[in-house]
Amino acid sequence: MDTKKLLVVLCALAGLACGSGSSAAREQPAATQPSTTQPAPVQQPQPTTKQPQSTVELGETVVLNVGDTTEVASKDVSVRFTRLVSDSRCGAGMVCVWEGEAVVELTLAEPGRGERTTAEVASTGRGGRQSVEFAACRVDLVAVSSGGDQVTLRVSKA
Repeated sequence: MDTKKLLVVLCALAGLACGSGSSAAREQPAATQPSTTQPAPVQQPQPTTKQPQSTVELGETVVLNVGDTTEVASKDVSVRFTRLVSDSRCGAGMVCVWEGEAVVELTLAEPGRGERTTAEVASTGRGGRQSVEFAACRVDLVAVSSGGDQVTLRVSKA
């Protein structure tokens, strides 16, 4: 047999073998799933303006979820956890050269004076600041949850 013909035959057989394996896999019965279906959860409409989720005293810590706001007692200051900006922290069960860092965005406001600012704070001092000062208050980032959807903040006098 000619070398070219042998090569063509081998390629054709390889193609058939690959194709038959794929179709055989498709013909296997699907995993049995329960016959009951559950309705999708109903989403409640979110209010357009969020009310403060909590009040924190100077010197205390507060835990906020993304979008939550807290008011500082005895001050006309509110702190909102706006979003997770970046997260390079080492995941659970991973071996990393360094611990990584989470950076979050906070919105601080003093409604009585109409002032507002946005600041990014980091979980370590390597890539940015760990605290922000606004209207005689200091807000320190204490911790960020592993999913980045929750922060622990300490609010104190600046």
